[in-house]
Amino acid sequence: MAPQISLYTLLASEVSLDEAIKLAAGAGFDAVDIRQRDDGIHILPEIDDQEAAAVRKMVEDAGLHISGLTTYWEAGKVEREAAAVELAGIERSLHTASVLGAKFMRISSGDYDRAYDYEVCRAAFRDQMMRVAEMAAAHEIVVTPEQHGGRYIASAGQCLDMLRGLEHPYLGVVFDPGNAVSEGFERPWVQVRMLAGWIRNVHVKNRMTAEGEPRQHERLPGGNVHVDEGVLDWDEIADELAAIGYDGYLTAEDFAEFDSLEEKFAWNAQFLRGLASRWE
Repeated sequence: MAPQISLYTLLASEVSLDEAIKLAAGAGFDAVDIRQRDDGIHILPEIDDQEAAAVRKMVEDAGLHISGLTTYWEAGKVEREAAAVELAGIERSLHTASVLGAKFMRISSGDYDRAYDYEVCRAAFRDQMMRVAEMAAAHEIVVTPEQHGGRYIASAGQCLDMLRGLEHPYLGVVFDPGNAVSEGFERPWVQVRMLAGWIRNVHVKNRMTAEGEPRQHERLPGGNVHVDEGVLDWDEIADELAAIGYDGYLTAEDFAEFDSLEEKFAWNAQFLRGLASRWE
């Protein structure tokens, strides 16, 4: 089955959620992935059930549905008090995701602290993810830490090292090979085959590499470009995703410059529809 296409609302950070939804519907997306953070783009962590139900109605009235809720809670904090805060936040946001009718909820993994051994960080992440799996199952929402630079799971290999043995129907990952261009790069088709059944959402964007500076190795340099212009070959990636039977969402997370949001969203919707046609 071909994947549906979704818009991550961070791409419309300069407009209201209502306007972002209207723009997504006008461009031809199937769904929106709504951002939740304490900066108010686009919903706050403190949102109540009545407000969440109103958001769901607004989306459905526009002819869309909510694919996911993107949060910034972290799994893998080593300090117990900090970890407890994050887990409580994940629990609250899972409830909100359920009210919204979201299919998945994105979280972050922690970042390494050089004060701790790698295995200490890994154990903290795995222990907390086991608890997250129980919460996710109770709400019937798939929780998806994102493959992201500056985190425990920048590469597909790190994802596997952190998650192998924790397989659970309500745990997955957000596959984001665009992020891996700057940190955690492996050949994209290899990434797909490594992560395979873990992939429950796909962020579609692209980057072009750039010349580096001496001793600057935290993040490899590069810039955001149109999805068809960067180093990633999305046709090949789509073919690999189709080959493993992926049937989740292709989510636009394109940070390239366009003249307007209308142009940007229409272009991305058309591009994603083209990728989805490779499943046919």
